[in-house]
Amino acid sequence: MIQKTIPVLPAINIKETILFYESKLGFTALDHGGYVLMRKDGAELHFFQCADKYLCENSGAYIRVTNIEDLYIELSAFEIIHPNGKLADKPWGMKEFCILDNNGNLLRFGQDNSN
Repeated sequence: MIQKTIPVLPAINIKETILFYESKLGFTALDHGGYVLMRKDGAELHFFQCADKYLCENSGAYIRVTNIEDLYIELSAFEIIHPNGKLADKPWGMKEFCILDNNGNLLRFGQDNSN
């Protein structure tokens, strides 16, 4: 049976990606040279070295969270909120916001409004 899914995203520069995710998002990196595992609070993202900026700018992941308002305030301080991704209630019952990582990958954070 399926237990978990883990997005695998492209990274133009692995070292800069590690710095971004550790310093701004609080992830811990496990670097395998060209392939990195990032972990935080039970969430996991993987990254592979990729020279294609277009691929990065058209990739992303959805991350379910709790306390989304606090997270939004915390990440706003880093000025990484997507211009069209401000915190908002969505018609599908989620409260969401988006950021762009250092590669151009879109990370959408969401919390179920019924919580």
